[in-house]
Amino acid sequence: MTTVLLIHGAWHDGGCFAALARALAAHGHRALCPDLPGAPGTGLQDCADALPSAPVVLGHSMGGMVAEALALARPPRLLIHLCSYLPLPGDSLAALDRLLPRPPRRWPRDASGSLILPFEAARAMMYPDLPETVVAPALARLRPQPVGPLRDPLPGPSRAAVRRHYLLCNGDRAIPPALQRAMIARAPVEHLHETPWGHSPFLSDPQDLAALLDRILRAEGLAAAP
Repeated sequence: MTTVLLIHGAWHDGGCFAALARALAAHGHRALCPDLPGAPGTGLQDCADALPSAPVVLGHSMGGMVAEALALARPPRLLIHLCSYLPLPGDSLAALDRLLPRPPRRWPRDASGSLILPFEAARAMMYPDLPETVVAPALARLRPQPVGPLRDPLPGPSRAAVRRHYLLCNGDRAIPPALQRAMIARAPVEHLHETPWGHSPFLSDPQDLAALLDRILRAEGLAAAP
């Protein structure tokens, strides 16, 4: 059994990975799906410090920033980025968003200053390929997002010395494929896997995502052969 830490993105919680966790369990892997701290004033390092260690870490979207921060202090044997932000030391998520020219995104804030993602924006960016039966509960799980993890730069003079796989999603409307490629070009990874998925394959296609992750773990010697 291989333990995989799944780190969710902005506005989400660990429950978004429930279907993927079940699918990974069917392949003999244990998934940890903790919630990142969401209190006002939470920063990138607070998120990393709140997570357990695991031999395999997967970061989705903003979770890629957190995964890289975690790896600096407690490097896993394998780091997997799922259509995520891929920083170098000194990069913030906000800075990476500006690698390619596009109109800035401005979201409303609640009384504490945390960002609120309107349901229609979430549906268009993150869930356009999901049936309504899946979209509705996904939207209901969204929560305010503290700005710290979006603005804080990744610390350290150098990247964590870990092996990295990147799952590029060509149907992504939240982090465009061109931006994913731009990040990979400046922060290379050992293996790139191109997929047709949108931004949330853990909801749209958890079985095939789990199968791909299982193949990666086996190729890396992190899962016993059947």
